[in-house]
Amino acid sequence: MQTIESHWEDEENNRRVAYSARVIRESGAVEIQDLTPKQVTFLCPESKNEVRSIGVWTDKGRELLAHQLRTSGHLTDLERQIETGLAV
Repeated sequence: MQTIESHWEDEENNRRVAYSARVIRESGAVEIQDLTPKQVTFLCPESKNEVRSIGVWTDKGRELLAHQLRTSGHLTDLERQIETGLAV
């Protein structure tokens, strides 16, 4: 099992979510076992510059962000990148 650090650019909500993910490789396939959102950085809609960052400290906050990450399609792309060696 391996832990990676990454981020998700949520353009629709003008934010960047930093998270860690535990990844397991089985029979050549990659599966994300656990997600831990750590920080949300809010971006200016016009300039895309960082406005402010906040830590994710509550279980409910982590659950909400993890659910949004899973439904966004971002994790499927990340798994493919890991499988092909584009992300480690």
